[in-house]
Amino acid sequence: MSKDRVDKPWGCYVDYYRNSRVVFKKIMVLPNEKLSYQIHKKRHEFWYVVSGDGELTLQGDKIKMGPGDFVFIEKEEEHMIECVSDEVLVIYEMQIGSPSEDDIVRLEDKYGRTE
Repeated sequence: MSKDRVDKPWGCYVDYYRNSRVVFKKIMVLPNEKLSYQIHKKRHEFWYVVSGDGELTLQGDKIKMGPGDFVFIEKEEEHMIECVSDEVLVIYEMQIGSPSEDDIVRLEDKYGRTE
């Protein structure tokens, strides 16, 4: 079991398990921060919210998410989540398919990381 922490401008994530077909990680988004609006070409994602409140943007639609909520994100679906509470937004994510951190196409990014 991996448990490697990776710091990001929006917070961090911790890998719990990673192989060539699946990744399981914990994502922690700081208050008022958000992931990039992005797509993946080689993987699907399943998100389960553990704590905090978020606003998911999926294919342009805004969806409120809180503890116990979940979503399945298909390959090439545009998506992003923002922490909209005063507490850290904690999400468990499972990536299915061909997971790789190189498989991120950023469409918009608060931190200037678009291609």
